[in-house]
Amino acid sequence: MVRKGLPALLGLCVAVTCITGRADVAAAHDSLAPPGAWHNWLPAEAWVHHRRIPFDEQALKHALGLPRLDLQAYLYNDHHVLAELARRRGIGVDELATRLIAPWQGISAKHRALLRERTLRILTQGHLAQHMFFHVFHGRSLFPYAQKLFGLPSGTYSMLRDKGLSYVQIAERGGVSHARLRAGLVRLIEQEHDDGLDRREIWPSQSRRSKQRTITWLSCWMRSPLPALDPTNPYGKNMQLHGIHAAGWPASGREILEDEQRVERFRKRLPSSCWTPPARWSWTGLRPQSA
Repeated sequence: MVRKGLPALLGLCVAVTCITGRADVAAAHDSLAPPGAWHNWLPAEAWVHHRRIPFDEQALKHALGLPRLDLQAYLYNDHHVLAELARRRGIGVDELATRLIAPWQGISAKHRALLRERTLRILTQGHLAQHMFFHVFHGRSLFPYAQKLFGLPSGTYSMLRDKGLSYVQIAERGGVSHARLRAGLVRLIEQEHDDGLDRREIWPSQSRRSKQRTITWLSCWMRSPLPALDPTNPYGKNMQLHGIHAAGWPASGREILEDEQRVERFRKRLPSSCWTPPARWSWTGLRPQSA
């Protein structure tokens, strides 16, 4: 069910002070986060966990006049919101949300309203948008499948993962080949996307695109430790990207510039690895520049 007054609420892009003993410490990037939430807060909702985007990514980019690599470049700074790009092109966020979900046919008015609400949230919440498009492995728990995927008990799998071992290394401990592990992961990814299509929660072309993006990055993910132990992983580094800052920051032109420069410095210093770094975002012409 669509929440009453949601469009007005979504327009109030204000930060919430984090309960950490310091009143000036910032809370989550997204304005819908509850008090006490931190930078990486996400709604505890299945469609968010499974990244079920109810519209086509290319339709969004076309509406915003964005070329090939710019969406990832823009959203790498999750203080950025897609609604701002729409505003710069003279498109209202409500209008854009309606346009993006217009292709849906054969659904009830209630379901259309639900998809429109989710679209509005993606358009107006920066960290949520970054997660939905590019955090393709975030929250993908393999704990329930440990015995099947790795040939090891769940507790042993968790212990080895926490010690910094990659999925490939853990599988080797259980006598599982790289090829068998990859095939099992691909099956899980495909099942997840099939479920989203069955529930009519993700647009079909977007499901294909998201699945392909996930499979393209799969080999790197399989060989990487936990993101917190992986300095080469571009994502999950919000504290390093933005630092501790006051609620509502950045607000002034100077603060916004400082934030942009800090994020760019971090991006440029990412160590070379199997992870492909996002392109540099430039507001000039609303186009990214090559790395």
